[in-house]
Amino acid sequence: MAIAVEDGLQREDYCSACWTMDRAADAYSAWSPKFYDPLVAEQEPPEVFSPLRQLFYETVEAEDRTAQAMAFLAAQLLRRQKVFRRIKESDEADGASHILLYADRIGNRLIEVRDPNFSYAEMETARQALLARLQELEFPQTGEEQVENAPVE
Repeated sequence: MAIAVEDGLQREDYCSACWTMDRAADAYSAWSPKFYDPLVAEQEPPEVFSPLRQLFYETVEAEDRTAQAMAFLAAQLLRRQKVFRRIKESDEADGASHILLYADRIGNRLIEVRDPNFSYAEMETARQALLARLQELEFPQTGEEQVENAPVE
């Protein structure tokens, strides 16, 4: 926090246990920093930092058609962001589905994404589910906030 003194501003730092709102009464400015430890960040998989990548890896192995369509849409978005690179595109022998092979530039993985000829309605449902899930991942709410923001019936 910064407080006004005779010759300017003076910085005072407090731990979270020592901080009280009484101290903020005389403050010119107050803030709450967060420490980012790069060693801890390196231990986590790269998809943790990208909600879209995290969503893709959650849905790519699913058997549900909506989840497969979400993975397909997420892969297309990641390809546009140049996170994924399309390596190969092929059709299955029976022609029932289209297979796309991508290389994940960050994780150095090969990923197979299926497109079993999704209908427009399936793609629209998947698009809405994708946007809703991305919203949840990007702006997670705590339990108290969910109760406060819950619709009243």
